[in-house]
Amino acid sequence: MSRRIVVTGIGVITAYGVGKDALFDGLLAGRACHREIPAAFARGYQFRSRFYVPFPEFRLSDVVETPFEQAMERTSHLAVAATHLAMQDAGRPALDAAAVILGVGINPLRTAFQSHLAHLGAPGGGRFNRMVIPMTMPNAAAAWVSILFGSRGPAYTVNASCASGTYAIGEAYGRIARGENDIAVAGGVECLADPSGSIMRGFDGLGALTAAPDGWPRPFTNGRSGFLFSEGGGAVLILEEREQACRRGAPIYAEIAGFASGSDAGGILQMEESGASVVALLRRLVGEERPDYLNAHGTGTRTNDETEARAIREVFGGADRQPLINATKGFLGHAIGASGAIEAAVTALSVKAGKIHGNLLADPPVNPSADSSADPSGDPSADPSADSSANPLADLNLARATTELPIRSAVSLSFGFGGHNAGLLFRATEPA
Repeated sequence: MSRRIVVTGIGVITAYGVGKDALFDGLLAGRACHREIPAAFARGYQFRSRFYVPFPEFRLSDVVETPFEQAMERTSHLAVAATHLAMQDAGRPALDAAAVILGVGINPLRTAFQSHLAHLGAPGGGRFNRMVIPMTMPNAAAAWVSILFGSRGPAYTVNASCASGTYAIGEAYGRIARGENDIAVAGGVECLADPSGSIMRGFDGLGALTAAPDGWPRPFTNGRSGFLFSEGGGAVLILEEREQACRRGAPIYAEIAGFASGSDAGGILQMEESGASVVALLRRLVGEERPDYLNAHGTGTRTNDETEARAIREVFGGADRQPLINATKGFLGHAIGASGAIEAAVTALSVKAGKIHGNLLADPPVNPSADSSADPSGDPSADPSADSSANPLADLNLARATTELPIRSAVSLSFGFGGHNAGLLFRATEPA
């Protein structure tokens, strides 16, 4: 593919706040954004995981005015607000022929739950929402972006679980590279907010969430016990054909130089432990290139981190030959369908700034009551204090603190429930 694709705009909404600067500054400072779960979550269920990342505190009307705010679920609020921010950041390019491709991991559920209770006449159910169908359609987020920004190109939603946002950006990259579009709105959004905590309970019941007594998930450490649940967030990138972007003097964060995807064909929850499909994906993605930086999937679950670590070592060699590695989920939690897009935004920002956020590697405080026996993401008999000579996480080039580093190329990886794997390759670029 001879056409080159660049990132010219980034719009992000996370628990750190509204906008790319809030996200990047929060990560570089290593600020916590997780809280203890509300008492309402645990009224009828004892959570193993006691911390979560709340849904971002923002209103759509504070970012962009629209008369349709009440007709949208919050997933669509994220999509429209993040697109508005990305458009501003990119210098307001014309979107009339743009592709709109967004990743969503789980359909918005809150309105569906409330309308179900109202239909049953259950206490607290309130009134049935007559807009429940258009509000909970999986395609709603992409549809609202198309409608409100006048994009008449293809508009659709991609679902690949936790890799949805990465798949969406990869799809947009492919369309521009093949000449089907010159510009695309691409990213991922997720809203799993629920005042009862029932959505978080679904993940907690699988044993997939962190049991750390302070809530930090600590990816790639022996103290990890699962991922930190996030109620959601969103990121949208404006992708453009490079010559078009240069003609209009657009800012350029990085070039997207490759996309690869594949499936484990393993389990519905666990990664296939050999990591063979991840190794194959990485090799297709980077070829002979040796990236300077790798934003890992890095959830903090037992098997996933070990499998990812083995794949990194097999492809790149020992720590002295590996890219510098960090895991954004270690601070921001796991926002499912939005995470890949948020991490792609972080990677592009890092390439532009020459700065990489660190990882929290210190051991967690002791919590003898934590029960990891239900963890579906790894071997419950694994000893997190194993000798380093047998430690599957040893010999990794992990960033221990925020680091300044010239970045020529970088990789962002995502793996999803069901075995969906995807990766993006970014390169530094200068305007022509």
